[in-house]
Amino acid sequence: MAKVTLDRPVPIHKLYLRMGGWFSLAFLGSLLVLTLVSHFALGLAIRFETEGRQTTARIMDKYYTESTDSDGDREVTHYLVLDYMTNSGAQMEISRSVSLSVYNRARVHDTMPIWYLDSEPDRTELTQGANRSAATVTQIIALVFGTLMLGGLWYSGSRAIAAVRARRFGAEETAEVTEIAATSVTINNRRMYRLKWREASGRTGQSLMYRASALAGFGPGSQITVYQGIKRAWWQGDTGPRAPEQPLPDRRDDPMLK
Repeated sequence: MAKVTLDRPVPIHKLYLRMGGWFSLAFLGSLLVLTLVSHFALGLAIRFETEGRQTTARIMDKYYTESTDSDGDREVTHYLVLDYMTNSGAQMEISRSVSLSVYNRARVHDTMPIWYLDSEPDRTELTQGANRSAATVTQIIALVFGTLMLGGLWYSGSRAIAAVRARRFGAEETAEVTEIAATSVTINNRRMYRLKWREASGRTGQSLMYRASALAGFGPGSQITVYQGIKRAWWQGDTGPRAPEQPLPDRRDDPMLK
């Protein structure tokens, strides 16, 4: 017997997730992170604009660290050790991460201009306005992710609504399976498949993606149930069966009707 056997209608939120809704949620998560990063960078930019002080720092040393993540990818972080004096006479020495280009240009014992916060002298900018630029770039990236999120929400949401509408109101018909087609998508190194069918009218359709084991038993020539929508038909295995009609309550004895 086939693994895809549903005995109740699939809720719309589950259809939404199965139809790519996870992507819009991932974009939403990225949007929230970028918004927080942008807010933090903008706050720093405002502080540097109001209390930033310029001074000259001497490069005392330069070094880098290496780390490897769980996937085996190597990450290198570059640092400069900077020594400088604040306007109040405090001597500061900090280790500051920098880009590879800045690291390569830096020479030990050379000097360079930096900007620091009066209230937090170990908080520095190597380029004036760097935090303002970072906030602007992050906001632009967040806008892109927000647009992608809205696009994903519309795409997956409209498909889920169409499937539910077809299940509730569309004509219920029998279609013939033509093939179990492999897709180019793999999840956990396992190929995903779609069930394809032909309707009595000659129109063809396809299911959502499943593992091969979930579609076992649906070979070519198998008969399946589909619900006709406005633009396409939806397989009952994707949407779940139509909910049985509930009988109207008997209100003949209702005193409000007498």
